[in-house]
Amino acid sequence: MEKKRIYKYDNVKAFLIFLVVIGHMTTDYVSDSHMVRWITLWIYTFHMPAFIFISGLVHKHYITEERASMGIKGETRLRWDKVWGFFLCAYGLKIFLQFTRTLMGQNPLWHWIEEPGIPWYLFVMAEYELLFYVMRYIDGGASTREKTHRPIIMILGAFALSAVIGYFPVIGDAFCLSRMINFLPIYMIGYYLDMKAFLPFLQGEKYGAAETGSTDAARKNPKRIAIVIFSWITIAVSMAVCCYGDWGMYSWRKWFTGRRSYEFLQQFFSYAMKDGWWIRIVVWLIALAITFAIVALIPDKNLGYITTIGSRTLSVYFWHRPVCYLFRNWKVLPRLCVLFGGTYNDAAAGQAKGLAFGGSTLSMSAAMLAYLLIGAAMTAFFSLKLFEHPTSDLMKLGARIASAGKK
Repeated sequence: MEKKRIYKYDNVKAFLIFLVVIGHMTTDYVSDSHMVRWITLWIYTFHMPAFIFISGLVHKHYITEERASMGIKGETRLRWDKVWGFFLCAYGLKIFLQFTRTLMGQNPLWHWIEEPGIPWYLFVMAEYELLFYVMRYIDGGASTREKTHRPIIMILGAFALSAVIGYFPVIGDAFCLSRMINFLPIYMIGYYLDMKAFLPFLQGEKYGAAETGSTDAARKNPKRIAIVIFSWITIAVSMAVCCYGDWGMYSWRKWFTGRRSYEFLQQFFSYAMKDGWWIRIVVWLIALAITFAIVALIPDKNLGYITTIGSRTLSVYFWHRPVCYLFRNWKVLPRLCVLFGGTYNDAAAGQAKGLAFGGSTLSMSAAMLAYLLIGAAMTAFFSLKLFEHPTSDLMKLGARIASAGKK
């Protein structure tokens, strides 16, 4: 029987991968334009934490499906196919980026076990597969009462670990351990969340209640109205803070990467060593609030190719970065600004605070809108089935390696 996909999560992933692409397209101009700066900051406050949350949610979902199909309860097998597949995709992406950056004359350094760039997400997914197998094994031997309280204890413990790990700068990019530990509470919340209960909650309905099938009825539901209002307010406030904050606010992006130690952050925030532990927790709560708002507002229905994009995010993640490098070399955004009546001063690029782009706000807004549309087109393009290679091949190779290991 064919598995039924949950359209909402595919639609959320489509939106998030679009933000990943845009974030990589704009990050080279954050010193040149206030508009680019605040949009990029807003994206980075939640887009990867949101991806981590959805990944945790999906992890629990496919494990639950596997248990049901095998007719077992409690602990289930370690998905070595996923572990090998993610590791192979991570190293495949590292090699691909090394090759393309070398062709562009960037002379990047190669690290076998350290990863500061975008392959980090794939390494972390492989590590979570290993970690959460151990957790499933522990959960399998717990009593019913322990299983009720254990998720809360584990999540609180993960927040505490994330808060403390910043005091140990030695834990950095090696095996992406810093990011793996820092994002752990977010992934864990997704993992322990009941997907089937979460969707009715977002609609303001009780889990297990009969569906009316009426969109109008759902819209008139007071709980649903409250959730929608909360979500729009959360998004509007987060955007306003990023937009109207001072120039130095962009430094807060470093807190949301999950990569930096408090010792490093002390260079930008004098209170990082003293207050870093609780700031880290607040940062993740902010990211979770925006994530909740985004998930609540995105519809749970088939949106055609948008939904298809959400099911092919790994392909987009693999292919898009070299094109962003080319856009930087070709100065696509500056050319768009000039096209719409603005100016761009190469001498001021990266040197002065927001002075490289000139002209009216309208010209910069038009250039940014065109840039966003190009980013959307790139996201859609790399979602074509043609670009499922080599990630699909690497995941299949991982499955073959896992299968060979059993023999």
